Parts: sequence; structure tokens; C-alpha cells
Amino acid sequence: MRPILIVIAIEALLSQLVRPLFLTSEGYVATLLIINSVLLMWYLLKQADTTPLFLIFVTAFLIRLTLMLVDLELFRLPPHSGDDTEAFHLEGLLIYTDPTTFNEVVRGSYSKFLGLFYLAFGPERMLAQYLNVILGVVSIVILSKTLLLLKLPMHYVLIATGIFAFFAQGLLLSPILLRDQIVALGMVYTLYYMVRWTVEKSAVSLTLAYTGYFVSTVFHSGLAIGILVLLVYFSFYNHETKRMDFEASKVQRLLVQVVLVGFIVYSFQDVLFAKFTHVSQNGQLFSGMSYDRGGSAYLNGLTVTGPLDMIVYSPIRMIYFLFSPFPWQWSSLMNIAIFFADAVFYLLLFGLTMLHLKYLKQHPFGSVLLFMLILFVVNALIFGLGTGNVGTAIRHRYKLFPMLLIVYTSIHYIRYQVLHHFEEVEKRAE
Repeated sequence: MRPILIVIAIEALLSQLVRPLFLTSEGYVATLLIINSVLLMWYLLKQADTTPLFLIFVTAFLIRLTLMLVDLELFRLPPHSGDDTEAFHLEGLLIYTDPTTFNEVVRGSYSKFLGLFYLAFGPERMLAQYLNVILGVVSIVILSKTLLLLKLPMHYVLIATGIFAFFAQGLLLSPILLRDQIVALGMVYTLYYMVRWTVEKSAVSLTLAYTGYFVSTVFHSGLAIGILVLLVYFSFYNHETKRMDFEASKVQRLLVQVVLVGFIVYSFQDVLFAKFTHVSQNGQLFSGMSYDRGGSAYLNGLTVTGPLDMIVYSPIRMIYFLFSPFPWQWSSLMNIAIFFADAVFYLLLFGLTMLHLKYLKQHPFGSVLLFMLILFVVNALIFGLGTGNVGTAIRHRYKLFPMLLIVYTSIHYIRYQVLHHFEEVEKRAE
């Protein structure tokens, strides 16, 4: 990611000088697309460990690029491109035309990000969506590197990376003008650096894991509770025993992280918790947890009015958040398509993960995988409380999909190894 950030910074500086030289904005945009596509291909070639992995990266990029052009030139990609994307674009343009409105936009961090992007590169929506395409492909690269760090065989890496690269929601969210791809990338980086810190106990990896999560939280405050999960893992994991060690000597490490992370959270609370700044009273907060607007709303009669309701109803709301639309909710072809292209993956992966969870303790990276699963469940509970319709659910749960995919793939591999070894022992005994 570092080379990409450097290129973006250089291009942002040069665009102020070069953009006026172009006769049309189309020529300026086309030139940047061509240059950056060539650079991205070179980046993907350098990052791929095998030819099949490179082909997955390139194909994922070309499909996303094509869908971006479809969204911009032909029709808005269903089901996400529409009112929200247009609102973000308009607020970004507002900041571009009048930077003094930066703190007045109502849609939060992504509108401000777009405003800054337009100020740097010009009010070119295609470039903003192209950036999302690049970030989507980078997230695929980082997920593959995470799987390799977990010592998975290459065919497991290829299958899991292929699922993530061509997962329907990834293909539909990456090319459009929404914040979700930035959030997903931050989450993937967090998982990568959690594993890397587990391997090498590096302060840099620890810092970058938190940084990735903070970036995701900036663009969606609902993830904030996951910071507690990271605090526990990074404080109590023992690199010598390769397992969690809840002893008194680790409390000092916890206190240091609580102070540092607490200072960051306190200093940037308006950014990290922007979504909740207007819900200072409990009534307003819990009314947000009963949100059921939209044609695909679910659990309409289930209203959260206080802390007790939140505890009682959170499991059922999490189930609907992760797995809807269930067959009894099918009211259109779109609902059926979403179930088979999206929900069924969560049902199978989560169900098999829980069914074979006992094998996790035999995995050399069992602790970090367990905390990835805990991070998945905690965030699913929070998102479940705040989500009340299928359209919003499939967007938000995509942010959590990498955690589930990595954990399931690792459990599937270690289970196969354990069972295969048991069969070999039986054969030798005979």
C-alpha cells in the first residue's frame, strides 16, 4: 500500500500544475486512468507469489473497472448505487466549490474525504470511483498475504482469495462512490498486521493494526467497540507459549495500550464517533437501534427501548443481520438473488466454523484466529442492533466478511490435517 499512497501524493501535487494543460477534463481523466492502470499492473505483478494469484488480481481489477464504467456511463449498479452515492458526490462537490463548508456536511467523513480528493484532483467523480477500484484490489492482495502468513498451502490461498476477489458484494461495492471499500480495506489491514505481530512481535505491526482499525472506524463509527477486542489480544497474547496468558504481568502492557489508545480516541472522538455525536440521550440512541426503514425491512415489531432490550434482542438481530433474507422474507427476485449470492456464504462459513471450532486449539495460530472470530461476532452484534433492512445489512456485513473467510479457511485446513493424520496412524496400526 505504501507505493500506492506515494503515487497518489505525487499525483495530487502534480495535478495542480498539469490539469490546466489539458483541453478537456475527459483527456485529463483518461490519462490518469491509463497511467495508474499500468502502475497497478506492475504492483500486482510484484505482489503475486504465483501466476494463478496474479491472474486473480488482474481479473478482479478488470471486472471492477468494467463495472465502474457501467455505473458511470450506462446505469447505476444495483442494489447500492443510488441516493447515497449521489448525496456523497454532491457534498464532496460542495466542499470543492466552498471549502468553508467542510465542517457543515451532514454525511460525515466520506463526504469530507471526497471534498479533499476533489480539491486535489479536480471534481472528477470517475477518479474517485477509480480509487475505490484500486483499494478493492489492494484489499484482495492483503488478504492473500494474510493467508500466506498463516502458513496455508497455496491451493487454499488461491481458493479463499478467489472467493474474496469475486464475492458479489465486493464486485458491486468497490466500483461505486461509497465508503464501504475504504472500511473493508482498513479491516483487512488490521487482520494482516494482527497475524504479522503474532509472528514477529513488532511494535510497527502493532501500530499498523490499530491504525487500520482506526481508519475503518473513522468511516464507520459502528466498528468502535472492536477496539476493546484488539486491546485484549495485544495485551495478553504470549509469544513464547503462543497462547493467551491472562496473568498479572500482562496488565502493565494492557495499561500502556489503554493510555495510548485512550488518548487517541479522546483526541479524535469527534471523528471516530461522528455517527453518535447527535445521540446524546438514551432515547435517541435506542431509537437508532430500531431502525427498520426500507422495502426489505425485517423485525419491524421488535423495538429496542432500553439496555435490557438491547441484551435480549441482540442475538436475533445479529442472526438477521448476517443471514437475511431468509426464504420467508423473499418478496422479489432481488431477495432470492441476494440469498444465494451473499447470505448463503455467511450461513455456510459461520455454521461450519462453529461446528468445527474445536480444531482451532490445534492450530499454531489458534489465538489470533479466535480473536478474529470474536471481533467478527462483536461487530456483528453491534451492526445487528443498528441495522433493520436487508439492503443495509448486506453492505455492512461485507466489512466483516474477510474475518469469517480467513478463520473458516484456517479451521478447514487444520481439520483436514488432523483427520488425515489420524487416518495415517490407523493405517500404520493395522
